[in-house]
Amino acid sequence: MVAITVRYFGGDDKLIARHPGFPDSTMPLTRDLNQYEAVTESGVISMPCVDFQHLPTDPDKIAKVRNACAQAGFFVLENAFESDSSIHRTIEQMHRFFSLPDNDAVKQAVAIHNIDGKHGWTPMFGEPAYQPGTIAHMESFGCDPDGASAWPNLIDFESDIRGCWETLSNIGDTVLESLALASGIEQDFFRDQCATRELSTMRLLHYPQNSAPNLEQNVGIAAHTDFECMSLILQTAPGLELRTRSGEWIDAPAERGQIVVLLGDMLERWTNGKFQATGHRVRNTETQRMSIVMFLAVNDGVEVKPLPNFVNDDAPAQYEATDQRRHLAAEIAQAEIYRDDTQ
Repeated sequence: MVAITVRYFGGDDKLIARHPGFPDSTMPLTRDLNQYEAVTESGVISMPCVDFQHLPTDPDKIAKVRNACAQAGFFVLENAFESDSSIHRTIEQMHRFFSLPDNDAVKQAVAIHNIDGKHGWTPMFGEPAYQPGTIAHMESFGCDPDGASAWPNLIDFESDIRGCWETLSNIGDTVLESLALASGIEQDFFRDQCATRELSTMRLLHYPQNSAPNLEQNVGIAAHTDFECMSLILQTAPGLELRTRSGEWIDAPAERGQIVVLLGDMLERWTNGKFQATGHRVRNTETQRMSIVMFLAVNDGVEVKPLPNFVNDDAPAQYEATDQRRHLAAEIAQAEIYRDDTQ
């Protein structure tokens, strides 16, 4: 038996014994991801793409999802929404909101330091630092239409963002069903375990044009895995970089209409590492970039641990039980310490 470090929520890493037959291929923890590894040369690794139409009923497409998760660790959805959808109206609203100066009354009214316990606007350099010594060059607006969100006083802003939430939420349910079938469990398991959306969040991210020195500490967002079950990402310009299961970093596509699907910590825990959380980061760029991210979280209070389907004598459980709220709190608290220490 070999002692290994495993992803363990709620404190220091925990050493457990691993059966010698278990594949030694788990993704690194957020803090173990190498922020400074170079991107693989373009064209060496192809991005797996899945047509959204007829998911999750098409067995061939479920097989593509399975292969993408097993081989790359992520995939891209195509044809998931209409060209005139609320997603595009949301991007237009993002340009309106983020073009306002920071001292504008509209921004200040929804600034997280001016509101109590609500989602809202986080100014530049307020993002937690997922790697020590890094500075995130971005601002954001976070919302939860089903919970407490502060909405800026802009025409149709709230209605457009709520429409985007509904669109991505529906797409997310279909992807969660597809991931369940791809992993070999009941179709509705992941969807039902993430159905309440009480801890889910949609974030509108703005990476403004900037001339920050080309230093290692200047990033868009530092390398990390997402703490929820799954994430959907749209970006208006290149900048997102993904870590493959083989350990290489590649550029994510930024084509209009495409959605990047990232696997999260909770999915990795449920599948006992069969589907591994996607390491990713955003480089600091000189050009402006917008991104919409939908984080689909596990229902509050649900215990998350390796499911029996993924545990046997050759593959013992790698992860302790946790829940979404505790996991989010611990990971964000650590990242805030890194940010505050750097500042």
